[in-house]
Amino acid sequence: MKNSILFIEGSDGFIPKAIIKKLKDARFNLICINDTLDEITQNRNSADMIFYYLSSDSAHMQRTLQYLFELCQNEHKTLTLAGEPFNMAKAKKQDSNNLIYATYQRPINIDGLVQKMLTLSNSYTEFNRTKSILIIDDDNDFIQVMYNWLKCDYRIDAVRSSREVIKYLGSFRPDLILLDYELPESDGYQLLDQIRKSPITSNIPIVFLTGKNDRESVMSILKLKPDGYLLKSMCRDELLDSLNRFFATNIFSQKKTH
Repeated sequence: MKNSILFIEGSDGFIPKAIIKKLKDARFNLICINDTLDEITQNRNSADMIFYYLSSDSAHMQRTLQYLFELCQNEHKTLTLAGEPFNMAKAKKQDSNNLIYATYQRPINIDGLVQKMLTLSNSYTEFNRTKSILIIDDDNDFIQVMYNWLKCDYRIDAVRSSREVIKYLGSFRPDLILLDYELPESDGYQLLDQIRKSPITSNIPIVFLTGKNDRESVMSILKLKPDGYLLKSMCRDELLDSLNRFFATNIFSQKKTH
């Protein structure tokens, strides 16, 4: 699925046909459809990468984009747009949640576009790779619950003290650290600071785990500038969705082109 593109043709003409040909030459599997909501709905599961060559009908384009924005936000798909400059300006204005991955307005550098889609395909390879998560918490019951919830989607390791953390990171580099904000031996900030100061571990994202969700506690956590925070009271589905969104944001948002 990583090499599949749902190509939505909102306009006939030489340019969209040329883009389709170049993408096929690059060995992408293209599912080409018209920009009707029925066709998009029927093919929504055929690809994670969506390419929309914008319709010249402004009202129709806006309805289609609204549907695509909701689809991308809910299902971690990426949306690339191409078309005339005046249509592109309207599309960008409609994108209030910054969901557009890349935009190309005429005149289009098709070779550059293809390279960008190849980069995106590689990003999906990274996104779909099974990630490793290190949980740092002294509560054995909580660790067991987290392991049972996450083991089907991630590789999970756990340590219970700052001493174990340093030993673990001497040999392994997890994709994410979930760190208890209130470790009894040393607070979460001290450990976060220690991990970030080491050039070997400084790039590992750290998300705090906390049992407190009052405004004062949350603001205190955010001042420490972790890569995020999760409430220990979250249910399994909320936790999985939060982690999925975290990895999607980290992987795809850094590669956007506008």
